[in-house]
Amino acid sequence: MKLRYASRRLREASLSIDAATKAFGRQAGRKYIHRIGQIRASPRFHNLYDLRSLRFHPLAGSRKGQYAMNITGNFRLVLEKVTEEEVRITNVEDYHGN
Repeated sequence: MKLRYASRRLREASLSIDAATKAFGRQAGRKYIHRIGQIRASPRFHNLYDLRSLRFHPLAGSRKGQYAMNITGNFRLVLEKVTEEEVRITNVEDYHGN
């Protein structure tokens, strides 16, 4: 799948373990790179639901149109569907506020 990034920081973190660790911490940085690889390897958007370990799910309310998957603890990788073959990585965040 093709990826777009909402920020330079997210794009750079996807290319380097050092950049990912600096941006998100050691554990979350490693998981971020792993999740990016899983998204890239997925042929189509709907195939992300098949990877149960991602806990991929749509967001609701003001976040409608966005989707999230687990990184660590409460941290999630948030993305938006551009097309069935392309997504936009929007953020890594603790949207539960803990």
